[in-house]
Amino acid sequence: MTKLLFESLHKDTKIIANARFNNSKRLAKQTWWSLFSISAISITLILLTICENTSGLKFVEPILFSDLILRSWIFTTLSSIIILSLSIAISSARLDVQYEKIHDSAININRVSKQIEARKESNQNSLYLQSLNEYQKIISENPINHEDIDFLIAKAEVNKRNDLLYMWRKHISQYFCLIPYYLITFISISVIISILDQVVFKRC
Repeated sequence: MTKLLFESLHKDTKIIANARFNNSKRLAKQTWWSLFSISAISITLILLTICENTSGLKFVEPILFSDLILRSWIFTTLSSIIILSLSIAISSARLDVQYEKIHDSAININRVSKQIEARKESNQNSLYLQSLNEYQKIISENPINHEDIDFLIAKAEVNKRNDLLYMWRKHISQYFCLIPYYLITFISISVIISILDQVVFKRC
């Protein structure tokens, strides 16, 4: 009976550790892309301001391979609002702090999981209760939790169910939160190319 409890606890801790590791990886990517997108749009605004004053630039193309044209002052206003909103969101979310806490939690739970694997052969109820208390202590000490999609991905990995749904969640759907940063970066690159194209064409 105790061995079955050990096996169940070991599986639970392994899933939760994997879920939190997965969450920490996504938070790290989210932190990087948020800072990168702000940097990209800030550089774009600096370049646009310089070209407005030196080359008389009046319009920009925010989307590559399209006929959409915006007046430079409109783009500057929208970009300033985006930068302000992103800065407030990043500051409020404190992604770097979340990453550190969830990653530390994952490491501690993974350590307990390995201890449980080593102890389960002993079949001692006292060791099971000790392991359970250690696991519950780590969970209670860290209020930051992983998301449902992290649990589903980790559960599939532990159970070795690498089906299409797992692939979708692992490689696509969990990164939907990064789409705004991708769009901001894409628009920034589009405008930079538009600016350089107009400036070079004008001088030629």
